[in-house]
Amino acid sequence: MNFFKTIFLFLILTAFISNAQKDTLSEIKGFGNNPGNLSLFYHVPKNANNLKNSPMVVVLHGCSQGANSVAQLTGWNNLADEYGFYVLYPQQHFPNNPSHCFNWFKNNEIERGKGECESIKQMVDYMNTNFSIDKSQVFVTGLSAGAAMSVVMIATQPSMFKAAAIYAGGPYKPGSNIFSSAVSMTGALGKTPEQWKELVWQQNPAFKGNYPKVCVFHGRNDPVANIRNAYELIEQWTCLHKTDTIADENDLAYLGNKDVNRLSYKNKNNEEVVVFYRINEMGHALPVDPGHCKNQGGKNALFASDKKFYSTYYTACDFGLIPDWKITGPNEVEVNQKNVQFSVQAKPDYNYNWILPVGCEIVGEKNKNEIFVNWGNISGTVKLEELGANGCKYFHKDLLVKIKGE
Repeated sequence: MNFFKTIFLFLILTAFISNAQKDTLSEIKGFGNNPGNLSLFYHVPKNANNLKNSPMVVVLHGCSQGANSVAQLTGWNNLADEYGFYVLYPQQHFPNNPSHCFNWFKNNEIERGKGECESIKQMVDYMNTNFSIDKSQVFVTGLSAGAAMSVVMIATQPSMFKAAAIYAGGPYKPGSNIFSSAVSMTGALGKTPEQWKELVWQQNPAFKGNYPKVCVFHGRNDPVANIRNAYELIEQWTCLHKTDTIADENDLAYLGNKDVNRLSYKNKNNEEVVVFYRINEMGHALPVDPGHCKNQGGKNALFASDKKFYSTYYTACDFGLIPDWKITGPNEVEVNQKNVQFSVQAKPDYNYNWILPVGCEIVGEKNKNEIFVNWGNISGTVKLEELGANGCKYFHKDLLVKIKGE
């Protein structure tokens, strides 16, 4: 396959639904000198007047897509209204790229202080200045070309973002021009973790802070961006976080879904710094789960795949935007310790199904949001499933509890 055919297939296959939906976003013009010639659209949460120092998520659309269509497809605005955060939607212009892709493969658009990535940086600066946004809680995510540009943003502005979610993307600077970048999408990548790290380091040689957490979503059967891109991205960002590429946790049926593998990579402080959601039987797509429950959403469309996994929701969980996602309780206990407390935020008319390691026993009422446990003599995982009156089932992030000294 020649270079031009590869590029052509990329532009066609990554095409999403057209930007034909009714506009639901607000636009700001004059946010800076805008060297990349992009547009700024945004969504304000419904309860914004009661919020102070709210988080913000930057969402970057795919090829042949725009701000409104990616908002419809992903459902970020619904979560923003529910949990209280802003959403920023940069939008590409036709003259910059006829396929409406962000130009993730052009050096003059993806290096610090230049072109499109500088325009997006100026948008974030404008929002931070003019709205009540917590600068320490800014996140970025995107799909396909938008995913590649999301990686550009955390590579060129690592202090600006706390975390990123990369859907069907790849590492920063996979090629030196459009041809080599197109070839990289086929999986023809061969750099070492140190070489990948160096490409990011060159953008910020004086940076001494913590790099953003990176969540990687990729279909095993992606015909556009070969899954090898995900592995190279993991190499790049685990190296930047000074850890290795051996997963510390590997859940092959995440939340009971056999099509979702979740691999977790942690640093020396046992902090999760890279997460890989490997989706079975999925191509170049966004995993969605249309439905009426809070943990369901997204839209069935071209290049959106119903995997019974609402990836936008679980991205928000990984970002820390959904406060009741984690179980509150100790990470360490003594052997046979009594009355160990675990809890989650209470919800009316919910049933709580706690699942504990062998040898642990709940003292008192079992079907409550707060329980007391007489622990056994082994380490194990505390799990919780909630069932609402509307038939919706919710999960919480498992809590690993270790016996002290083990």
